[in-house]
Amino acid sequence: MISIDYARRLLLECTAQCPVPIAPDWLSRYTFQAGDYVIVGDTTVRGYKYNNRWRLDEREVRAAAAHLVSLPVGLDDTVDAELPMDGDHSSWRSRIRSWLDDAAYRHQSRHGCTCTGRQPCDRVRPNGDGLGCATSRAEAEQFLGRRALAATLPWPLLAWSGTAWTLPRGYAALLDRADALAARCVTTSGACSRCRTVGQAGQLRTASTAGYVTLCPACATDVARPYRDHLRGRRYTSLPVYARAEGFLCRLCPVPRPALYWDHCHEHGLVRGPVCASCNAYEGGGARFLDRPGAMRHLLQCEGCLQDRTVPPRHQPDIVLRTFVFAPHGACPRPPDRAFGTVEADGSVRFRLSCWQHPAQQAWDQIVPASQVRELVQAFVDAAVTGLDGDGDRPTEPATGMAAWPVRRPRAAPSVVSSLLLPSPRRTSP
Repeated sequence: MISIDYARRLLLECTAQCPVPIAPDWLSRYTFQAGDYVIVGDTTVRGYKYNNRWRLDEREVRAAAAHLVSLPVGLDDTVDAELPMDGDHSSWRSRIRSWLDDAAYRHQSRHGCTCTGRQPCDRVRPNGDGLGCATSRAEAEQFLGRRALAATLPWPLLAWSGTAWTLPRGYAALLDRADALAARCVTTSGACSRCRTVGQAGQLRTASTAGYVTLCPACATDVARPYRDHLRGRRYTSLPVYARAEGFLCRLCPVPRPALYWDHCHEHGLVRGPVCASCNAYEGGGARFLDRPGAMRHLLQCEGCLQDRTVPPRHQPDIVLRTFVFAPHGACPRPPDRAFGTVEADGSVRFRLSCWQHPAQQAWDQIVPASQVRELVQAFVDAAVTGLDGDGDRPTEPATGMAAWPVRRPRAAPSVVSSLLLPSPRRTSP
């Protein structure tokens, strides 16, 4: 067994004579989220997780590289790539189209549109390089040069004939086989490992210390139990080694999924509850986490945040976005496009704003003062706590000796937080 880093170097070394450019960065731990295999060309390489680290079989990596080198790919024998008009991620053709569209959008956002007629243009009509708007091939290469398909780089092999994008015939056939192979792997990975019920892999698969597991809701409920808030008020650093989160269900997922981590507040060090790897990453990123049902209920499991009437700083810009009205920009009647803000050292929030109707205009900053941020956050938390008390969905009473959820009189919670206070979808009798 070899590490992912070593497998990358090995793949690059073994494909030195391959006519198809190789993308060794295609091998990463994230490729195993959809299935237990990573596709190299039209060959699968199995991933194994041991001691929380991914490993690959060196023999499989060498075999995949040798097979890729042996494929007959004539660079002069090209065919129409048949790229669709609209791109998504359903096939390699639609992925390439979406990349081309994104490259044109980036150019228009940075430099504006110089096309004649409607301003800005819709970026659909190809220019002399086959790209939208006034995008040059050099600009597109900065964005597309490292985009990979099946551990290969398609951009160096793409050519514009004047009417269509072309690819070597053998390479296009290789990508077709890789798509079919990926579809079979996803179907296999979407089957429950216990009862073999087939579902969507993205909903059933979850990370564990030994790799990814696929469990339907019924089987997940059999192997893990609901969390009863028995660790509420405990410090994360005080948890014993045998208090593993894997024995519980994720408290944030809409369907039962085994947890992997004990989510905790990094500001106060208190345990919130068990979450799966996906929810843990989502909460840690901060952006739009409050859109999740039950998000505020989960964050306020930290009694430090509850007593201070606050949430971690990474979630504060999201609260400000829900309640703050930004200043107009010139005579434009449209409100500015709002990116996710950043919290400054003094507690203020800086937002980077722009207007899509005026792409040539430089983006500008607007700062919400720290005092106003505190007021908005405290009001939002107060409304959330009132809503939790008012709808009869208070968290399970903690064990004796732990501080209880404060009692408040029922009253209607503002609609802005109503979707954040939904109880856990799993109601199981004690």
